[in-house]
Amino acid sequence: MTSRRTMAAVRPALCGVTVAALVAVSGCGGGDSKPKAGGGTTAGAAAPTSSPTVTPQSVAQSFLDAWASGDYAKAASFTDAPDKAAAGLKNEMAALAPQKVTLTLGQQADPSSSAATAPASSSGTTPATAGSPASSPSSAAPAVARYSFAVSDDFGNNLQWQYQSALNLVQGSSGAPVVHWSYGVIHPSLTSVALLKAAPPKVTVTDSTGAKIDTKAHPSLLNAVNSLSTKLPPGQTPQSLTVEFTDANTGAQIQGSQSFQIGAATTAPITVKTTLKPAVQSAMEAALKDYPNSAMVAIQPSTGNILGMASNAPGNLSMAYKATRAPGSTFKVLTTALALQKGLKIDDPVNCSANATVEGQVINNDKDLAAGIQNASLKQAFLQSCNTAFVHLALDGKLGSDYTALSTEAKDYFGLNQKWDLGMGAATYGAVGDQQVPPADGKGLFARDAFGQGNLSMSPLVMASVAATVAAHQFHQPVLVPGVTTVSATPLPDAVAQQLTTLMQGVATSGTAAGVFPGLTGIAAKTGSAESNDTAKTGKTDSWMVAFDPNHDIAFAALVLNGGFGRDAAGPAINKVLHSPGVR
Repeated sequence: MTSRRTMAAVRPALCGVTVAALVAVSGCGGGDSKPKAGGGTTAGAAAPTSSPTVTPQSVAQSFLDAWASGDYAKAASFTDAPDKAAAGLKNEMAALAPQKVTLTLGQQADPSSSAATAPASSSGTTPATAGSPASSPSSAAPAVARYSFAVSDDFGNNLQWQYQSALNLVQGSSGAPVVHWSYGVIHPSLTSVALLKAAPPKVTVTDSTGAKIDTKAHPSLLNAVNSLSTKLPPGQTPQSLTVEFTDANTGAQIQGSQSFQIGAATTAPITVKTTLKPAVQSAMEAALKDYPNSAMVAIQPSTGNILGMASNAPGNLSMAYKATRAPGSTFKVLTTALALQKGLKIDDPVNCSANATVEGQVINNDKDLAAGIQNASLKQAFLQSCNTAFVHLALDGKLGSDYTALSTEAKDYFGLNQKWDLGMGAATYGAVGDQQVPPADGKGLFARDAFGQGNLSMSPLVMASVAATVAAHQFHQPVLVPGVTTVSATPLPDAVAQQLTTLMQGVATSGTAAGVFPGLTGIAAKTGSAESNDTAKTGKTDSWMVAFDPNHDIAFAALVLNGGFGRDAAGPAINKVLHSPGVR
């Protein structure tokens, strides 16, 4: 069972871009295909090892053609570092996000002359201090040619950024010329630690009351505010842009770096108002102080509005929405929804055995349930969080014969496995790849997914949305900025949502979360403990809890890395928030 690491989200490559072609190269939409090692060819590209017409000029042109078309894997195949080049081009161009890119190959230069001198930008200014200019190859392979090229990034609304760059060609392992990869090819002053971003005039980010968010008082919102401060409110078109070198981790402009103004600068104030509720945000931050490496998200089920988004993880300020960890038993909410839709009743018998074997791997229950439950019902298995009962549901066909059923349920009814735009741009939050719940490739993985391990990855944001979907009987995509374009899902059948609510309320009163919410009534919850790579070292699982208060229109998910059982850390943190003034 694997741990899940936070991954930065990127927007998809843009298609429909053009380049003045000297050599015809096909392709748009292949940016995620894996380039062949060693560089030089992909399907549809000229093969340097067999074609006598391949020249440094044709390779340089083919590289630019593929880059401009958005096929970054193909562009990377013409370099001496295909994997690094593909990732670099994809991430940088997704961050910059022009609507159209035009790349025009220029004159060949002497590769030995001033190879490390960066071409000037169109504004005539000196290169930024964010990184080093494009350099000649530092490897043993000598440069065989050097070409300048012109870049024109079109952002629409007559906003264009034009500058000059250059690339070197070296002899590849096959003997054919390849482009020497460096981030300086994209822009002469770019390095791997920076992202180029075209930002509209800086906006002031406020909470739901209209008060400016102070990131010193709320440090876990720093990354989110930095991202939102570069986004215009929905429906507004930028009249000017500023291209900046930003820190790839925080999104903040790199200190001392150069910026490039596109269009006439404006001084008119712009404000983006978020859905964050100050009382909820402050209460969540206070509740997490006792739990290192923790995060929590609160959502209003009836709207999807994010009321709070907090992390206590100095090295990962975005943990609340970008964590990618197995959700453990909190995922049984979704598995149970599928089982109910397949016709299972909450009083029907299930097999809560002491253990279950899946493809040679023995699955056990938590130590408090080591012996299993004799003659268990689905209700008892849910309240006591019996892993083996959910494994048997999958193995015995009670979840259907289609091993993609959990993945389909996640998307169709809970809105998962697709990109959400919270207001910071579309991304698949909490996912290692493009889906939080990838389709299982067989009965074994399907069974492990059923009790929350397997190939699943989630963030508190995603699991809070799962709880909110049950509370509202319908998925409402989480948002930080009202008015953004959202995705939708099919409403849960009312009977299914009501039964899930009853089961989750049972968890809070007599199940694994009994005693976690003293003095509160009607709370619906589900505990979770998930194994990770850390578990072998620490002996502890990740602590998860999802909960909602149907009487006050608020839902939560909390995660404490290596925190133990859900009732040990994540649950008490949510309880503290629910008892805080102004939260409900």
